[in-house]
Amino acid sequence: MTMLDKRRLRCFSAVGLALGTALMTSSLASTTAWADGACKPHTIDLGEGKSMMGGCGPLHIALLMAATNNTHLQSAIKGAKEAAAKIGATLDVFDPNWSASVQYNQAQNVISSGKYNAIVGEMNDGNQACKILTETAREKGVLVAVANEPICDRAAEEGEKLWAPGTLNFVGGSQGRGPFRDWIMDIAKNNPGPQKVAVVTGPDLNANTINTDLALKDVKAKYPDFDVVAVVRTDYTVVQGNSKTLPLFQAHPDLTILISNYSDMTRGAVQAAKQAGALGNGKLKIYDSGGNIWAFQAVKAGQIEYTRTLLPYTEMYESVIQLGDAWVGKPVPRTTPLEVHEITKDTIDKFQPQY
Repeated sequence: MTMLDKRRLRCFSAVGLALGTALMTSSLASTTAWADGACKPHTIDLGEGKSMMGGCGPLHIALLMAATNNTHLQSAIKGAKEAAAKIGATLDVFDPNWSASVQYNQAQNVISSGKYNAIVGEMNDGNQACKILTETAREKGVLVAVANEPICDRAAEEGEKLWAPGTLNFVGGSQGRGPFRDWIMDIAKNNPGPQKVAVVTGPDLNANTINTDLALKDVKAKYPDFDVVAVVRTDYTVVQGNSKTLPLFQAHPDLTILISNYSDMTRGAVQAAKQAGALGNGKLKIYDSGGNIWAFQAVKAGQIEYTRTLLPYTEMYESVIQLGDAWVGKPVPRTTPLEVHEITKDTIDKFQPQY
């Protein structure tokens, strides 16, 4: 990792959850090269002998989002749009509404249209999207950055293995197997003895769902008393967080822990726990991953034990910035990990939510 990479990562953590001014200043200066005539055609290394030519005209970016129906995704879109504006790129957002097949068709259309020379991909099915993003896009001169959801069966990997050769980079990792494993291990460690646990996740095929399932296997192997009695799939919304957990509380009145890997679902689950009379009974503890505005307030109110931060704005902002850097011949890291912070009543004043 270069010194520039290290400065970027320090910047992410030094200001908590706000995107640092230093990051924007250092990155943006390098991406205006096409405007001042300094850019020359050059080869962009995509790993394993794969490469493509970088250009000197503005980038036209297709942002392939997993969906657009929650505040996390909307914060990510805002980050991408603001970065695109800073580097003089155009950016169009594509919304498949959580459908892997619709998103795959969108990727095909983007690549074949000839309108775009770059993609930022947050893919619902990273395995299905592997060939089209690592091979087809490159063959058509479309540079690909991957964010949040690794592709090519790399969802459970860690470090540089999250990056798929044939693409430029991977930005994310706060929702990888390692961070989820460490998070749930910490919950189990801090709650010794027999526990009845329910877990709420997103859709099947989603990398965050895969990594949560793998983390649960790791935790159960080490803490056999950590009894996971139910795992619920949702579309990440408050509505399904409520409707799919209310039956859990009714069927398992002895539930002691509920873990949710996204704050909107947690919000719905808190509502359901109130409806079922489970919240405030002294037995149930709720743990959240997401760290949105509501989650910060819920920590203050004592509705959840703590929340774990995600950085959707930073994730997409940096993905676009790195596309711009590579396009004008600047080196970029293969992977850019984002730090995770636990927000408790003791630490809440040190950070700000990004969504």
